[in-house]
Amino acid sequence: MYNRKIKEMPNSLISNGKATFGTFMGHPKKLDIKDILFPFGVLPLPRFITNLRIRSSIFFDFSTDAFIGKIELFDTKIIGYYKLVIWEKATHKKYSYHHLMFLNRRLIPTNLEKASCTVFSKKRYARFTWDRTKDIFSLVFKCKGDSHRPSISASLQASFSNPQFLETTNVSPAPTTRRCSALFQMTNSFNATFSIRQKEYHEQIITQNGLFSFGLKRAYYNVRYYEENISFQLQNEDGAVFLNLFSSSIDSHNDDLHNSNILIENADLSLLPPVKITRPQGFFNEWIIQDTESMVDLSFKPIVNDLRLLSIFLLHARFHTLLGTLDGSVRTKDNKEIQLKNIHAIASKQRLRL
Repeated sequence: MYNRKIKEMPNSLISNGKATFGTFMGHPKKLDIKDILFPFGVLPLPRFITNLRIRSSIFFDFSTDAFIGKIELFDTKIIGYYKLVIWEKATHKKYSYHHLMFLNRRLIPTNLEKASCTVFSKKRYARFTWDRTKDIFSLVFKCKGDSHRPSISASLQASFSNPQFLETTNVSPAPTTRRCSALFQMTNSFNATFSIRQKEYHEQIITQNGLFSFGLKRAYYNVRYYEENISFQLQNEDGAVFLNLFSSSIDSHNDDLHNSNILIENADLSLLPPVKITRPQGFFNEWIIQDTESMVDLSFKPIVNDLRLLSIFLLHARFHTLLGTLDGSVRTKDNKEIQLKNIHAIASKQRLRL
């Protein structure tokens, strides 16, 4: 049976110019990986230059009885990118919005105790806020529609004292021990109010409860980078289940020891082994997701794809966000098998050159 140890959270992720690798329960005060000594070999580059290779991102995957969606933020220090995709579960109708920001200040904060992250323009607004002293995590977004899309807005509230709350932090080599990738993940339940305005005088207001997975990542990126991710949030008769699976071009060479794959059932964390995603019949047909420890055996069938292509100055990006269904099974650390059949899930694939 696969066994990856959970360690105690260190005082700092970087100590004496070196990263502290491992999977930790809880969160650091700051998710900061700056000031690693010689991350790109023995070249005597100033730290302010090597720090420019650090990129930050946020993901927020959520699911309610009526909706399933994903929010992504990406910060390259010069260009910022915001993407929101929501689907109606019953009809698979898609609402997709995105926004580019140029020469922005630091978009994604490092403080995990109390901070906010805001994206705004005339047609797009999103704000993440967390404050552990006030026991609150919130998300507010508002996107103005056009002739093809309705206007949509929502307010989501969660509490750090909720029984479904769990958080973990993983620091991995990227891919060598000279550099690192740090990912903070949080799962929880929320209360939300959604507003969909099809026309000026026709507004639909929906109040629902749901589940979400939130992640904040910082890593030393290569010039070329790709990442794949599959996640779902499920409320069944046994409780709440969360699954996050990742694969990227900067994964550790020893990914059995260092990876970010997790399964959570009723706030009980199970660390998963690395997985291999194959598409024997092509990208838009069935995907096979498996590991070598018999803990993950899934198939993902895409239903709807949202594709965004960016080509701006030195940044070239291709973002796929897919709604689909999962079938198969996953096992917890106690070897409990969780059967999945026709479960809504979100898969994403991105390729960057920057």
